[in-house]
Amino acid sequence: MISGLDLLFLEVNSLEESLAFYERVLGMEVESVNNDSEPPMAKLSAGELRITLAQHLETMLRRGRGVHFFVGVEDVDRFYDTLIANGADVLPPIDEGWGGRFVTLEDPDKYRYFFVTWTRERNGVTNGRTAP
Repeated sequence: MISGLDLLFLEVNSLEESLAFYERVLGMEVESVNNDSEPPMAKLSAGELRITLAQHLETMLRRGRGVHFFVGVEDVDRFYDTLIANGADVLPPIDEGWGGRFVTLEDPDKYRYFFVTWTRERNGVTNGRTAP
């Protein structure tokens, strides 16, 4: 049985640029950086979320294409204020009919993050049961 998402492993074009985004803009903790490994890698964390960045030259049309990450935050409005204070270029939070209030932000490699505060009901499910 799947117990949850343990790690995001992202290939990035510039380890330095990505580290600046994840640490300075999102406020994640840098656990380690190894520029001498092949490929150069860094590990970051925030709460239960773990991200490993691996620097690879871009070989695909565009990184992040078709991938979207939904990351829960306690108070999306307060998180938005923090993003703005950290210099992020982000639109104010919006409410959607699928059960959350969120802000959207892309990292330097175009991976898209939805930072969301879930409502009690999300995607038609309330407390693990399908809503009527």
